[in-house]
This record gives sequence, C-alpha cells and structure tokens, in this order.
Amino acid sequence: MSFYMRTANGRTPRRSRTSMRLATGLILAGYPLGALLALNSGLAGEGSVSFALSLAGLAIIAVSVFAFFYIAPSYMQRIIGEQLCELDDLERDLRQKAYAFAYHVLTGLVAAAIFYLAVANDDTRLTLWAPDSYTHWNTIFWGVLLYCFTLPTAYLAWTMPDISDEFAEEELEAEPVRKPGVRWWLWGLIVAGGLAGFILARMIT
Repeated sequence: MSFYMRTANGRTPRRSRTSMRLATGLILAGYPLGALLALNSGLAGEGSVSFALSLAGLAIIAVSVFAFFYIAPSYMQRIIGEQLCELDDLERDLRQKAYAFAYHVLTGLVAAAIFYLAVANDDTRLTLWAPDSYTHWNTIFWGVLLYCFTLPTAYLAWTMPDISDEFAEEELEAEPVRKPGVRWWLWGLIVAGGLAGFILARMIT
C-alpha cells in the first residue's frame, strides 16, 4: 500500500533524514499512544481528568496525522508511492527493500494481534481488553492504514544512503510541473471523514 502527494508546483520538497526519522517515529509511536489515551480516558472517571486525557489523546493523534502529511510529498515518500515508470533503477531497488521490510513487520503485527484477540476472548484464561465497539475498530483501522503508509518510508529514513543531495538539483528540480491528482483530494476527504467519525463516536459514547 503506497501513498505519495505531489506538490502544486510539481517539485519534491527536500526533507533531511533527521526530520524524516522524527516524523515517521512520531507517526508510528504517537498514534498508538494517542489512541490509548483517548480510548481509556473513561477509566479516570467522569470529570475534568477524563476530558483532559481524551483531549490529549486526540491532540497526539492529530499531530501524528500532520506528521504524515509532512512526509507525504517528500523524496523518500516519492520512492515509495510514485508510479514505477517514474523511478530509476536505484529508486526501484530501494522501494523493493522498503516494501519487503514493511511486509515482514506488518505480518508479524497481524499474527501477534490475532493471537492476542484469541487469548483476550477466552474467558477461561486471562481477562484482557478486546475491541468491542465501532470506536475501537475505527481507531484500529486508521492506525493500520497509517502503518501501511509509513513503515516503508520509516525504513528508508533509517537505511537509505544520502543520495537526495546528489539528485536534488538535477533530478528533483528537473521534474515537470504537474498538478496534484484528484485522488489526493479523495484521500484528504477519507482522512477527514475518519477523524470526524472518531470524534463523533467519542462524543456519542
């Protein structure tokens, strides 16, 4: 699963490896933390403490989403999500390695999640939390989507050779000016709708 957002002028913004590492780390660690705070705020009881925890969780989730849109038009994300015909041999090789890494991580997480749900739904063993409402599954869905989009880029942020400077003037700035495709508006609407649905579900419940 890939995602790449072209800028209005058709050029690829230059992002340092440090900023990409921070952004991808914030997405991968911030979203689960924010979701846990927002979903478990009710354990603090009714009142200002519960409201503050819920608000803090939603704020961390929002920061994670903004961090994703920070990396979306970057050169590393271009390698991950651009059409294959637009990439050279080196970029295709990097994409293949990033996809392989993301595949191994995601399959491991899915296997661990299925095992956890199996144990959590077995009343004779341990009493563990398990998702049982739309709010829970909606939060999990958007988290999985963010991980699918971000894991390959995170791999590049930590392992990719520093070639962006070499191609910055010749390759990146030489790209033809292209307007963003309509599909990016669609993705924006999907993300906005998901966040709105999450907030409404929290308010209703």
